[in-house]
Amino acid sequence: MFALLATGAGTAVARTATPGDDRATGGNVAEAQLVADSSRSKVDRTSKSPRPGKPRPTPSPTSSPTAGPTPTPTPTTTTSPPSTDVNVQIPIAGYTTGFRFGDILVDEARGRVYITGGKGTDGLIVTDLSGSPLRTLPAIAPGAAGMALSPDGSKLYIAAGDQDWLRIVDLDTWELDGQFTGKTDGTMTCPKDLAFAAGQLWVSWGCENEPTAGIGRVDLATGKFDVYGVEAIDERISSAMLLATSPTQPDMVIAGATGTSPALLVRFEATATGLVQRAISRTDGGSVKQLAITPDGTEVIVPSGAPYYHPVLRTSDLVEVHRYPTVPYPNAVAIRPDGLVVAGTNSSYDKDVWVFEPGGTTPVATFEFGHLPNQETWAHNVVHGALAVAGNKIYAVTDQLAEPEMVTLRIRTLP
Repeated sequence: MFALLATGAGTAVARTATPGDDRATGGNVAEAQLVADSSRSKVDRTSKSPRPGKPRPTPSPTSSPTAGPTPTPTPTTTTSPPSTDVNVQIPIAGYTTGFRFGDILVDEARGRVYITGGKGTDGLIVTDLSGSPLRTLPAIAPGAAGMALSPDGSKLYIAAGDQDWLRIVDLDTWELDGQFTGKTDGTMTCPKDLAFAAGQLWVSWGCENEPTAGIGRVDLATGKFDVYGVEAIDERISSAMLLATSPTQPDMVIAGATGTSPALLVRFEATATGLVQRAISRTDGGSVKQLAITPDGTEVIVPSGAPYYHPVLRTSDLVEVHRYPTVPYPNAVAIRPDGLVVAGTNSSYDKDVWVFEPGGTTPVATFEFGHLPNQETWAHNVVHGALAVAGNKIYAVTDQLAEPEMVTLRIRTLP
């Protein structure tokens, strides 16, 4: 667990807190660094190096050619307002930059943000809503991937994507439990994502380079896992899927494939015994990077890298009904309870996040994540599926190739 030593402009280095403080860790914790200055803009198209990670040259200092005494500066009473931008550098051992990521989940009720690093990692990082590191739980879930809060908000479920089980974290006591999600023959399932619907816990699974994948069902009353939880579907699931649900349609599960292009999209009805297909479609481009359902449950936004906009599909039949115009390559999305859409792109030469009113076509705000204020490095990009929104803040996770095993949590204030 960490406690920040200083805030405001500049850099505040986090330090391990004393035991008993809610910022104490559950084990060995790497340092995190909070940068409270706003990020610098990305390098323009003409000055960027073609090699990611290559620092820009530092300009040589210049002096004024004017001779004579130095003029006395005119006093002024105007000052720049303090920046509200927050950038928290988070080391994640085993994280592969620009390749894989786990998940980001904002828990507004407890004032926390949860982050996992995906394949090759095994920990859970917890910050408060301002980005201050609170706690790291290392070595708790190999391949820590998708996350979901229990319906009552008391537990956090984490997919152990490098094995075949879920880690369950008690959010009051930080005690740990587990849930088996494997096959009876002992082969691994590599769970990817999870969601609650119809009183059941649904777990998507599928190991890389394996021909089979699916969605399983955990009976919450007994803890029994049925690896084949899909009762009716027209096409075979061949790669692990992302899952999305909506409280306004508690029996609906939207699933999108992460390892095929174009990617399979399915609307399921969740029953007490399994998932039944109600609509099926495919993306117009790449694999699904993130899913976000509108507050009324009638539409879902599906960024998939291509086409170069954020398509909106009706959940009833998965037909496109609207487009939020963005840029290459759409890879993240989040929707606020009032319908405000936050769309992310993996774009090195353009804006990173685009904000739209529901059904709009002109962004009301955009955000760009360049290198950090204390660095001269290649610009950061939004990681696939690493976008969340809560209140008047957006939460994005970025990385860049010159910083292995490191991500940066970006927090920005919405207009």
